[in-house]
Amino acid sequence: MKKKLLMILGICAFPLIVRAEMDNTPAALRDVSGFSDILPIAEGDDSMVLSLSGVSKSDHENIIPFIKSSISEVSANIISNPEQVFCYQVGKRAKADKRYTLDGFAVKGFCGELDKGAISTTYSALFTQSPNIITTPAQCKIEPRLIVRFVRGVDYADVLLSSPCPSFTVFYGGKYKAFNIKLGVIDDIIKQLSEKTEAFHSPALIKKTVANAEATSAEESETLEKKQRENAVVKEEKEEKPQESAPKSGWGNINLKFKK
Repeated sequence: MKKKLLMILGICAFPLIVRAEMDNTPAALRDVSGFSDILPIAEGDDSMVLSLSGVSKSDHENIIPFIKSSISEVSANIISNPEQVFCYQVGKRAKADKRYTLDGFAVKGFCGELDKGAISTTYSALFTQSPNIITTPAQCKIEPRLIVRFVRGVDYADVLLSSPCPSFTVFYGGKYKAFNIKLGVIDDIIKQLSEKTEAFHSPALIKKTVANAEATSAEESETLEKKQRENAVVKEEKEEKPQESAPKSGWGNINLKFKK
């Protein structure tokens, strides 16, 4: 998967940008006026234009500044430093649909937990390769295919992958931001992640969710303790200084009382 995804990082595909035609999307995405970030860039608007040249090798290891400045600091940290990453197959949800939901979309299947190689190549293709980002206006409907959930601790950020209208949308804290990407890149990611899709079963239904980790081995205990040390906040105790008494002379000792 890693080799194949790396090969498509430089693929040139017909440039498209997402214009959300919200009539068939979940209720959370229907109000077009409230989600102008998904609409095409207005003619002459350079605020969202991304330079596709001059990206150094070191920049590929970090989130593209354009994307990083468009999402919250917390979600950027979760996406770039996840402890687990899961994949879910999703689709549009009808009003009478009783399937489980994720960010307002119907969950159609589970495509597994990503290994380190898949996490690295997916993250790199979506968030670090500026030539993959498209800013040329076009019209197409968002077609939800997969949601990749980046988990850190008990917090998470979701990334919706759309095709054939190529885009990915970052969901975090009730807000979202959409970005447009080359068709070849997004389709290859979707294809690779969808290979082992299976039926989705709710872990909460059989009480398999874990609210707090408990070590079951020496190795796990060491891992948890190491993270505790990394997250520890050292606060220097400041000695309380005794209150200084008013000076015996000068302005601090002026007596304004008059004799009777």
